Amino acid sequence: MGKKIGIILLIIIVLIGFIYGIRAIKNFFIIQSIFSEVQENLKKENYYLRTTITHSGESSLSKIFYKNGIGKMVAENGLYTWVDGENAYMMNEENKTIYTLDLEKSLGLVSNEMFASLIPGYSKNTFERFIMAGSVQNKIKSEKVDDKKCYKIQIKEDYNVKTYWIEKNSKKPIKASITFSNGDNYQYDYELQFGVTKIKDVELPDISQYTIIENQ
Repeated sequence: MGKKIGIILLIIIVLIGFIYGIRAIKNFFIIQSIFSEVQENLKKENYYLRTTITHSGESSLSKIFYKNGIGKMVAENGLYTWVDGENAYMMNEENKTIYTLDLEKSLGLVSNEMFASLIPGYSKNTFERFIMAGSVQNKIKSEKVDDKKCYKIQIKEDYNVKTYWIEKNSKKPIKASITFSNGDNYQYDYELQFGVTKIKDVELPDISQYTIIENQ
């Protein structure tokens, strides 16, 4: 009798392992298919990203323009950062002031990969993505957002829950949500387009009449 119970338990364990294995493989291929499209979009070196962040009933807006190595991020207050790989500035056109920034120390400067970082697992290697896909804490399922078919990817990290909605056809991030262990929640809504940024969107104004403040 005890031997039969042992065999049954072994079969159950094997079945559970098989089911979770299939689940991990399915989720991994979904994640890899998303990043396959991301790699194609990176080659375009041209995108526009509009982000609305909502927290505690208040919203803020930012816009990113990127074209051929030049990036510009415009904040809601009109200030913007500009970077071309050699120089980086923060611009205040209202009072004609330009601040030079340290490329290595300044955070949030626009890069070609910034839009890709909105997708979970971008910074991970293939093995790490497989572990992420197979974790029982993480979930991937289908869900509609504004009539768009999306992958809903939920990741648990350090007691925080991060949820991402990626459109199935375009593989673009649509929105995201981060809920912290204290219940605090941030909502992110994205509008992402490729090949629409023009030179005029990222060019600097004539700064000869600007006050320049060094090394911020």
